[in-house]
Amino acid sequence: MIATQRDRVLSEWRANRRLRLAVLVIVLVAGVHLALSASDRRALKIEEYRRDAELVERLRDASAESAWPARAEEAAQRLAEVHESLPQVASTGLAQAEIQAWLAQQAQAAGLGEPRVRVETTLDVPGHPELWQVLARLDATVSPGGLGSFLHAVAGGLPWIQVERLDISTTAEGQRLVLTARGYYRKPASDADAAGDTDAAVADASGQLEDGA
Repeated sequence: MIATQRDRVLSEWRANRRLRLAVLVIVLVAGVHLALSASDRRALKIEEYRRDAELVERLRDASAESAWPARAEEAAQRLAEVHESLPQVASTGLAQAEIQAWLAQQAQAAGLGEPRVRVETTLDVPGHPELWQVLARLDATVSPGGLGSFLHAVAGGLPWIQVERLDISTTAEGQRLVLTARGYYRKPASDADAAGDTDAAVADASGQLEDGA
């Protein structure tokens, strides 16, 4: 049975010239496609190698510069200045009151209507035990021309006030604004020191557990 079918296929192959040409075209197209794909992959590899080589060269040049220690010291000084510019509060309640009052003041100055400020939560800042972060939300209507001045005023709160999200919608009464902001505040020195000691103790305990394991 199989031999009969094979002989029939071979006979049809020999007798049908169009079939042979069609198969030949398919083989040629497949070969060209494979060649182009290989060429594209090779071009991508070459481009990737070129970018990596340029990056290595730039890093080598940068590491040879003598100004890096001075730049690092300058960056550390600027970071310390930013840290000192953050308002210091005595408690989480005062931190919440600070951001609530600040947002309400900016909304009133920009002429926003029916401003309502709600404090969401107060948390420690990961990696900075001396800081609190407070999340707050402002909901208000926007008067014509008031949005630009309000956004400019909010931008002036950087770096201690940062906008997380801003939604503006159009209602029957006009435009409505919903702004979510995050405020950063320094803890009292005693609380910051205690938080730092706690973090250090946790780190030491973790290290001892790892050593024991």
